[in-house]
Amino acid sequence: MKNILIPTDFSIRSLSYVHNIVAQHPGEKLNIIFMHALEMPDSLFDLVTYTRNSRHIELISSDFQDGCEIIRNKYSSAINQLKIEFFHGSTKAALRHFLIAQNIDLIIQPADHDFNAPSKRSYDPEKLLNKCNYPKMRIQMQRRKFITDRSTISALLLAE
Repeated sequence: MKNILIPTDFSIRSLSYVHNIVAQHPGEKLNIIFMHALEMPDSLFDLVTYTRNSRHIELISSDFQDGCEIIRNKYSSAINQLKIEFFHGSTKAALRHFLIAQNIDLIIQPADHDFNAPSKRSYDPEKLLNKCNYPKMRIQMQRRKFITDRSTISALLLAE
């Protein structure tokens, strides 16, 4: 079973990369981990009152949650688990510990994805992911599967 990490900004478009991943790993059970990167607070008060997930769950839109459910159902034979994890930090060491804790085998790097931060603490982890020594796969969306950041859940159902 392979553990595959996909960075996400909680857009429907980031869900659409699962179609390509499943197609490139036929007959293999996959665990898909959507990672959202958040910077740690910089003030002492914010750091003391900082909780790991309670405040960040609200960043996940209902469309994204519904899209995850659609993906789970559509690829139930190929996907063992699909989950969302928040990465807190901005250093290479913190990322390495996160990847080890999640037992990541492969990192997906969308070649045509513009990151739209859903909060002021969110950031695009692409540069940090490029520095780590994990296997990476760059995925380019094909034209007929092209889903924009403003796409709706119905686009996931139509994508092959």
